Amino acid sequence: PVQCEEHVYLPDEGMPDEDWPVLMYNVTIQRSWQPYARGYLLTQILLNVAGFLAFWLPPSCGERIGLSITSMLAAVAAEIVVAEKL
Repeated sequence: PVQCEEHVYLPDEGMPDEDWPVLMYNVTIQRSWQPYARGYLLTQILLNVAGFLAFWLPPSCGERIGLSITSMLAAVAAEIVVAEKL
């Protein structure tokens, strides 16, 4: 919302007949939080869940370490991309 106040300064010695009106505006701007929640939080939650899924794989599976490292690197890359946009 925009709010406006009028403040009138007293006349100056050089121009005693004129007042000095000043308008002061107060502008409030808010950001929407939904794009941040979808773009950043949801991405981080899904990547962390995928990283923890490696613990449910059997120990003999060779993709266990690869899944956890790939998830961690993807989470860090997503964090860097979001930090550059801010």
